[in-house]
Amino acid sequence: MLDILCNLLGAAFLLPLGMALGSFFEVVLDRVPRGESLLWPPSHCRTCNHRLTVDELVPVISYLAQHGRCRACDTPIGRGVPIREALSGLALALPWALVGCAHPLGSLVAGLVVLLAIWIAQGVRQARRPAAG
Repeated sequence: MLDILCNLLGAAFLLPLGMALGSFFEVVLDRVPRGESLLWPPSHCRTCNHRLTVDELVPVISYLAQHGRCRACDTPIGRGVPIREALSGLALALPWALVGCAHPLGSLVAGLVVLLAIWIAQGVRQARRPAAG
């Protein structure tokens, strides 16, 4: 019983951490190919340049709260964004939920391998896409 509680608490911590990492990887894959800085300007809508507020930066939840659109200009945000953020969270949380407290290092390594695989695959997929514009 204690192992189950330990696994669930660990997974509850790793899920939002993984989603935050997924959100960061979204920024990296969006900005780096266009030669933009990861630090400046702060997160913003590419259509209207609206600077995103803290409540607009919560992975997955803010997407759902805003119905998948920019709060300022109503431009749709791609459905893939929250899916990849959620998959990133699950990549870290699921191995821990299954065997984390019994095998903590193995769980973390497995989660990180899956997380990196998701983002490497996304980067390769994006690099193969023809340039827009």
